[in-house]
Amino acid sequence: MALTKETKGKGTHTTVTFTVGANEAPSEANVILLGDFNDWQTNDSSYQMEKKNGSYVKSIKLETGKSYEFRYLSEDKGWFNDHAADAYVPSPYAGIDNSVVDLTALPAKKKPVKKAAAKKPAVKKAVAKKPAAKAKKDDLKKIEGIGPKIASILTEKGIGTFAKLAGASVKTLEGILKEAGPRYTMHKPGSWPKQAKLAASGDWDKLKTLQDKLDGGK
Repeated sequence: MALTKETKGKGTHTTVTFTVGANEAPSEANVILLGDFNDWQTNDSSYQMEKKNGSYVKSIKLETGKSYEFRYLSEDKGWFNDHAADAYVPSPYAGIDNSVVDLTALPAKKKPVKKAAAKKPAVKKAVAKKPAAKAKKDDLKKIEGIGPKIASILTEKGIGTFAKLAGASVKTLEGILKEAGPRYTMHKPGSWPKQAKLAASGDWDKLKTLQDKLDGGK
């Protein structure tokens, strides 16, 4: 799954492309995109997602500066969430969360760099310090079931690489999700260490084969 955002011009509106990848939908039936942007109208056929090579895709233009709750509805299997959503919030129905696409953060405009006034050379030269090496991080979003928010949460907990994720126990991962809040407990990390082990060793073909058998990382 993926949320792609493209803002043009003055940025008053953003085109968001919602993608449910092959084998990520609960069945091969039609899927409709529903949310705040269309008042959750299940009979609005204009929001039916287009099938492309086994995936479901829908692009819509939304007002920048706002966030929108949404979910997907399969014709024969019912509601399901986007595991690549920016966030999750409780819905009006107990125990059910809605996905969120967040357009409140606009890219910051670069400020012009001011030239500093010329200074006389100091008597003593400061010893140049080498920049601190950045900690290695992997793109955890390549693991099915992990979206941007969960990747950030895991990284903050010291699990920012495939190798560390592969070495983490499922119980530890479940504890991290539980601590992050009820909106994350819906995710099942049972396959994450196994997927991460393949990613860490570069076995991308085997990882793809495994992910084809999974349903949202489960």
